[in-house]
Amino acid sequence: MKIVLATATEMEMIHFRATSKESKIVELGYCITGVGLIATTFHLQKTILAIKPDLIIQAGIAGSFKTSYSIGKAVAVKNEIIADMGVFEKDGYKDIFDLELENRDSFPYVKGQLINNDESLLNCTGLDCVNAVSVNEISTSTEKIKLYANRYHATIETMEGAALHYVCLQHRTKFIQIRGISNFIGERDKSKWEIKKAMDAASAGYNNLITHLENNYSK
Repeated sequence: MKIVLATATEMEMIHFRATSKESKIVELGYCITGVGLIATTFHLQKTILAIKPDLIIQAGIAGSFKTSYSIGKAVAVKNEIIADMGVFEKDGYKDIFDLELENRDSFPYVKGQLINNDESLLNCTGLDCVNAVSVNEISTSTEKIKLYANRYHATIETMEGAALHYVCLQHRTKFIQIRGISNFIGERDKSKWEIKKAMDAASAGYNNLITHLENNYSK
């Protein structure tokens, strides 16, 4: 079973490699995609074409819109949206679907979302499944934070997740996104972030997934 572990940064990769479960049935590859949607798209596409993995696991940290999802908790992402690809006009924000630049149900979109429909895979992590938004600019303004949380019913925000969903759906490659919540969105004082705690939680979800894959593969 060929699995690729993908992270945005070297710091995240070092942590996940140090804490990941060893497996005799998993041929594990690694991909540091860089930060943001463009870099992630390039490196994931390159990886898929080169080694044709059975599964890509994207792991990392995220900001939370909801205080009910506390710092240090990990989640798995079911639905992704590119939140900031649009325009603010007098009557409010319009995304690419509102502007009719893209069809909401044109593959790989379903009602404007990039959806991981592999419920079995998502459940193997033992984590809550949530909606996420990906952005090119980290959200700091109250207006944007409320917009993304309310319009897209988002629980977390990252800068790479939608690229994973888009590329893997296009290539029919299995994928899963696991994120540890390191901070609440809008908080820029990094002394209040819990990066290690978030990565430890995401690593636990990752190890649960590997254990379930081993059990199913051995049967």
